Amino acid sequence: MKERLLKLLFYPRPLRILFLSRLLAHMRWGSYETRLRYDAMARPWYGYCVWNAANLAKALGLDAISVIEFGVAGGRGLLNMEEHVKEIERSTGVSISIYGFDSGEGLPEPTDFRDLPYRFKAGSFVMDRAKLEASLERAKLVIGNVKATVKTFVEAFDPPPIGAVMFDLDFYSSTREAFGVFGYDDHGRYLPRVFCYFDDITDEGITAYNE
Repeated sequence: MKERLLKLLFYPRPLRILFLSRLLAHMRWGSYETRLRYDAMARPWYGYCVWNAANLAKALGLDAISVIEFGVAGGRGLLNMEEHVKEIERSTGVSISIYGFDSGEGLPEPTDFRDLPYRFKAGSFVMDRAKLEASLERAKLVIGNVKATVKTFVEAFDPPPIGAVMFDLDFYSSTREAFGVFGYDDHGRYLPRVFCYFDDITDEGITAYNE
């Protein structure tokens, strides 16, 4: 309780902005763009990337894009992205396909000291695939080792141009393998600018240390 109170008192934004963002999120007042500006939604960083990708596509005369999440785990991020996409499609008229990459088996064994093996443990974040697939409305799962699935993704799914990518694989080594998504020879598979979000790039104190 004390920590939450201190966080509230010393929040880096003015309290009036914090209050307004929570009010807008709860009441869903204003346009999507307005709520995004005030972080008045869950995972506004997802919204920022998808919103800007969709508007770039619209400016280029494209009618469809793809957005990707690497590291699905229980699926909260992917389900949240579906909610963002519903509103962004209504606002922009751009159709958005959603793909979630995951092994389904939790974190693998670490292979690099930069994976922070004392911070992230192999086997964590296992997916309940049946439960998640029953909850998803439109997102498609890409299950398997990311090093392999990024190579077969285009052939298997024929996605529209990639406009936004969310990286939440925890491990450095896994994230490095996921960069293969940018290695397709057909440049028409991407928007000229692909908006990216990276989770777990900073942390507090001792958890950020490595060899």
